Amino acid sequence: MTANDHPETLFITPADALLVIDMQVDFMPGGTLGVAGADGIVPLINRLSELPFGLIAATQDWHPADHVSFDMQGGPWPEHCVAGTKGAALVPDLAQAHIGVVLRKGMHPETDSYSAFEDNARTSRTGLDDLLRGRGIKRVFVVGVALEYCVAATARDAVRAGFATVVLTDACRSVAQPVAAVEAALVSEGIETAHALDVLALMDRGLTPRQIASVLESLLARKSYVQAIADKALEMDNSHPHPGSRTLSDALMELAVMDAGPEFELNRDAIRAIIDRIRSVR
Repeated sequence: MTANDHPETLFITPADALLVIDMQVDFMPGGTLGVAGADGIVPLINRLSELPFGLIAATQDWHPADHVSFDMQGGPWPEHCVAGTKGAALVPDLAQAHIGVVLRKGMHPETDSYSAFEDNARTSRTGLDDLLRGRGIKRVFVVGVALEYCVAATARDAVRAGFATVVLTDACRSVAQPVAAVEAALVSEGIETAHALDVLALMDRGLTPRQIASVLESLLARKSYVQAIADKALEMDNSHPHPGSRTLSDALMELAVMDAGPEFELNRDAIRAIIDRIRSVR
């Protein structure tokens, strides 16, 4: 089934995680294993990373020079993403400030690894499933390259691990298979698909006070939480209508001025108290 049929289910909360798959230099157009249009999804992924996910994780292929997947070793692919090379680096334009963990895969010379969860032989795991459960994650959204390989393998393993799983197909690119064919195969396996643009549109609408509180609360986990919450509160006060609710507007502005100077800074407990006031607005 496609989540686009029920867009309200796409609302992002801290119980959701974003998995950014293999957005590396060698997979961009002009790279040794370039995927057509892969550079075009970077801005979309960057916008998604601003949403209140409980965790954002990225993967990197991190191959030894003699990796089994390379054509010179009899494998199907040209040499790519060799550990420590420029081609293995995450794309410079990818916003990495909100990425909480980077998982490297494909490091064993004799085994390839498409999924963010485990290698193709199912002999070595990355620990992602335990990390997600430890953060209270219930659902994952998957983006990146390549749709029919590493993205699909990650989505399948996420479902196998017990997570609700959504592939955002407009934030992915495929090597050869048509997106519609890959999407149909994923849906037949119980994996939901949706569009990142629909997620962003839903999150850009006027939110309820309870939803606003959830978004702000999720930012408390970030290292630079004062600036992150101040920026988001100002954005919400300017863009979300709340007629007749002076309490909501005042609370948002109280948070928005936190980075104006030391005398305005609040600790986490004080911020939580303001967020609780927002949550209680009717």
